[in-house]
Order: sequence, then structure tokens, then C-alpha cells
Amino acid sequence: MKNIIYLFIVLFFACNSQKEETPSSPFVMVLGIAQDAGYPQMNCKKECCTATWSNTELQRTTSCLAIVDPTTNEQWIIDATPNIKEQLQLLKSATETEKVDGVLLTHAHMGHYTGLMHFGREVMGTNGIPVFAMPRMKTFLEENGPWSQLVELENIRLQKLKSDSTINLNENIKVKPFLVPHRDEFSETVGYEIMINNKSLIFIPDI
Repeated sequence: MKNIIYLFIVLFFACNSQKEETPSSPFVMVLGIAQDAGYPQMNCKKECCTATWSNTELQRTTSCLAIVDPTTNEQWIIDATPNIKEQLQLLKSATETEKVDGVLLTHAHMGHYTGLMHFGREVMGTNGIPVFAMPRMKTFLEENGPWSQLVELENIRLQKLKSDSTINLNENIKVKPFLVPHRDEFSETVGYEIMINNKSLIFIPDI
């Protein structure tokens, strides 16, 4: 029976900054654990936030997970957050590259897709990065700027997902989106089951 590890916003080893040897088989890497705007948040006057502004070691980036396959030199991220610049640098520190072979989106709240803007011509100018999205999320990106420009200029290539349908990222890694309850103003919200060899884990960003 597959081992299932439930990953929620607070994820194990998320804050470990010590560099470790990169695994030789596929693995996941936590790139962020905080709510949409990161931690601390603007306009938060509580002690938990005010103390953090002066102590960078306490600060945290927005919830994000990387899926890495060292055997094929491929890596994907779940969600493109406002902190994508820092998060791809963190990924690079472990894998020696910040390239992204695909993005799996969970939903259309600001902490989970707005980092896509960095793929545009103003910054990275990427070429056809696959972006996996549920039907409403896909339509939202196609019909609203500036995201629609990323599609028109082919900086990103949208891939439609279907709930509870498994897709193969490569021969070693599969993912399956599943619907979860959340505020769905502009899109569905999904979590992902990530299957690597005989193990699996679940990533749910906002519950």
C-alpha cells in the first residue's frame, strides 16, 4: 500500500537552510510555507508580525512546492507565488539550476499564480513553459491580462487538467489533481497527489 504523507501549509523541514547533498532519485522540496502574501504581511500590527520585520530569519515565503527528478534533470513547481524569484534561487541552491519544466496551479488567489508574470518578456521571457490548470483557471488566464499576454506570446503553454485524472510528468513522476473546498471566486481549487515510484504525498495549499 502506498505511503501517503499529508503536506499542509506547515511542512516538515521547510525552514532548514543548511545545504545538504542533493538526492539522486526524485524528491520534493519545500520552497515556502506562508499564506498568500508571505510572512510577515503588510498592515499586520500584531506582535507576531512586528517582531519579524526586524528579524529576517523569521520571515517566510508563500506556500510552494518543487518536484525534482535528478535522473532526467527536470523540475516542476506547484504554484507560481509572489516570491517566485527567491524560491527559484532556493531551488537553484539545491539543484544548480532555476529552470522550470512546468507549473501546476492550484487556484486563482494572489499567492498562487501571480508569479507567472515573471515568465513574461519584462523578466525571463520564457518559451512555452507548460502551465497545468483546471478549466476555470485556464479560462481566467486566457481572458484576463496581463496573463493573456503570456499565452499570446507563448511564454507559457496552458495544459487543461481534469479532477481525479492522473497525468505523467515523466516516466518517474505522476500527479493527480483533486477538488478541495475553498473560496472559488475565479477558479476551482485543487490539491495534488504526487506519485513517485511506490510512494505518494498530498499537497493542499489553502484549507
